[in-house]
Amino acid sequence: MYRNSSVFTLFTLLTISLVSAPYLIKIASASLVNALDSKVKVIELVTKKAKPGQQDIAIHASGHFANNQIQNGSVTWIQGGLWDLVVHNNTNINNQISNNTAAASVSSPKAAFSANFTMVKPDGSESHIHSINNFVSNDVIIGGGDMVITGIGNIYSDGILKYKQVPITVHLMGRQHVLGLIIDTVKTENHYASTHEMFGTLINGTGLEKIEKTLVMPTKSHSQEQQNRKSMNMPMNVG
Repeated sequence: MYRNSSVFTLFTLLTISLVSAPYLIKIASASLVNALDSKVKVIELVTKKAKPGQQDIAIHASGHFANNQIQNGSVTWIQGGLWDLVVHNNTNINNQISNNTAAASVSSPKAAFSANFTMVKPDGSESHIHSINNFVSNDVIIGGGDMVITGIGNIYSDGILKYKQVPITVHLMGRQHVLGLIIDTVKTENHYASTHEMFGTLINGTGLEKIEKTLVMPTKSHSQEQQNRKSMNMPMNVG
């Protein structure tokens, strides 16, 4: 009886093994396929990140508008809102600035600018919102501590396209990187006509040292140096 029991147990184990083997092989194969698929996805992700020719952000600045639009000595509009500027990297932007830090003139391949601001009359009437979108520029000049970008953009009024393909100049000035925005008056029916640029201030910025490197430090004039030498050589009266 013991022998028959052993034979029965052996037969049962053999049957389970034969039935389970294909299922186990299927599970192992599926795991292998998933592992290979994951590895392929990781390789594709790394390849995409390391893809040559992609542009990095070289300069990014954002801030708000604080401006009075003036004509004939009177404030015609009060403007307030937000702006954002991105300049993409160029291999020449670092090389040319490092070669001539005093007065570098650098062309960058692309810049993007967007803005959203409210315009209201000084008495609080005629309030409306403008936005600048789809701004494209391949003309970025850095020199003398300033950055000037000229391009084309669309201007919306309360969400509706108002002025299309408008020439716009974006100007970052000096150590504090004050924004000066010039919007073509002809294409916008003089809506932004003013005696000065539309001014804004900087809130956040990265990569701005590329502009600061081109800042020309003021030097003493020849007459000032002569006056300093004269004052140094004057005899001191001792009482």
